[in-house]
Amino acid sequence: MSTKVRLLGSAVSHWGDDPWARGSWSLIGRHGSRADRIALGAPIDDRLRIVGEATHPTRAGMTHGAYEQGLAAAAWAADLGHRRVAVVGAGMAGLGAARTLHDLGRDILIWEARDRIGGRTAGVEVTGGTFDLGANWLQQYEENTLARLAERLGLTVVPTDFNDPLVFNGEPNPDGIEDDLRKRLAAAAPGTSVADVRREWLSEPAPWTRTQIRRLIDAEIVMDAGAPLDWLSAREGFEPGVGEGDRWIVGGYRLLTRHLAEGLKIHLNHPVSHVRVAADGVVLTGAGTTLQVDAAIVTAPLPVLAAGGITFDPPLPETHRTALSRLGAGRVEKVILRFDRRFWPEHGYYRIHGPTDTGVSEWLDATRADGTPTLVGLFAGAWLDEIWTGTDDEIAARAARIVRSVVPEIAG
Repeated sequence: MSTKVRLLGSAVSHWGDDPWARGSWSLIGRHGSRADRIALGAPIDDRLRIVGEATHPTRAGMTHGAYEQGLAAAAWAADLGHRRVAVVGAGMAGLGAARTLHDLGRDILIWEARDRIGGRTAGVEVTGGTFDLGANWLQQYEENTLARLAERLGLTVVPTDFNDPLVFNGEPNPDGIEDDLRKRLAAAAPGTSVADVRREWLSEPAPWTRTQIRRLIDAEIVMDAGAPLDWLSAREGFEPGVGEGDRWIVGGYRLLTRHLAEGLKIHLNHPVSHVRVAADGVVLTGAGTTLQVDAAIVTAPLPVLAAGGITFDPPLPETHRTALSRLGAGRVEKVILRFDRRFWPEHGYYRIHGPTDTGVSEWLDATRADGTPTLVGLFAGAWLDEIWTGTDDEIAARAARIVRSVVPEIAG
């Protein structure tokens, strides 16, 4: 890195290694469909329900999808007349459910495994600025229920145009190629993976080049999923949401989560290990204690449930277990880099392709947060194996070198 530019501070995510996340956001595997999301979110009986972004059929992988599912679960519990309800997890779904039931006068208690609220939203301080190491954007902004909350709170939001990234080491996707990709995915037979479609397309690439096809899939699917292409469903894995008027919050998601959590009873560092449903209520066990309630709303991330992080008595119904086996999560990691001066051209959003197939990163210029030159990078695919090793400082230094190696430095 040039001595003219100094890295002031950094932060690095580890969602793939996080025991309370085990990945970034939910995805549909090659043998699954959106019906599995609906099945997973269906009430198990009159006392137990699993909800979160993974159970939303049209807003999966997004914070407002999780929040809306929390609201739906709250309505379910209230309609059944439950007075004392436990909520497992203080992410967006859990906070949405608890906030709603609390405001209805119900007795609500949240058990949260982490030492903080927010789930896969995670605010972090970096040299005086607050940024998101987890969920970053208010997606589908015009339809986003959390965007309306941000507006009521008077928060500052900044638009991001994902459809017009500045590609530092190559050309933007040519016109028409993304439409071609979507048609091929939609025409794929059930059980077909993205890798299957990619392989067939590369065998007869015209009128595109193989490099154009590979880079398109890296940018539009690998970057959006972070999952193995031979697992990801061709028909269902490329879900809508990204690039629909997305905006990021200056000050981060914690401005929303703190508001939603105000006045709620939240027990931090309190993971739930077992949920038992009986005729007269639900008993939660965790952290050496038990809690008996009328009903429980479980918002733990899908990979945690699939890995048996919470056991259930009686076991989850076959429909729910089948859904868990067909859904999964990828891994997209984030790095925040704060510099003493801007060395990149003003554009807003950038893309860098790696030297290895499926390696890709995208970068948000977050300088508008407080005026300090800041890049927020997302990494997915093969590049993660090379970069996300060692200490956080080492990871940040590698990421910074990647940017400096391809960005044409501006004057000054």
